Amino acid sequence: MADEQKIVVEVPSVRGYSPVASTTELSRLEEFKHGWRNAIALPDNLPDLAYTLASTVAIPALLSSCWVSIPIPGFIRLGVLGVLVMAGIVVMYLRQVVPEVKDILLLRVGLVAVGVLLGI
Repeated sequence: MADEQKIVVEVPSVRGYSPVASTTELSRLEEFKHGWRNAIALPDNLPDLAYTLASTVAIPALLSSCWVSIPIPGFIRLGVLGVLVMAGIVVMYLRQVVPEVKDILLLRVGLVAVGVLLGI
């Protein structure tokens, strides 16, 4: 037992330091807003930003191109239109509830619209 190593712990002598984690929790609405802010925000580094912007245009362009050129049954087209309506309602809801993401959300919806127009 004489071979055991000693563990040294340094405690900072900063005034107001508390080793106990703060117990203040965000409300559910604030957690919701924070989560959507993080999900919609654009990436910080240039390669990820370029990929995100390109995919935001290219994927809707591909889907709208398939929509126009491939014969799809009417019930599938109706279902896709229903999903798009629900997505539009969610976008409008997010725009009202989380005003911090208003500009980024508008940019992303605009890029999707450009992609759809390019695909047609």
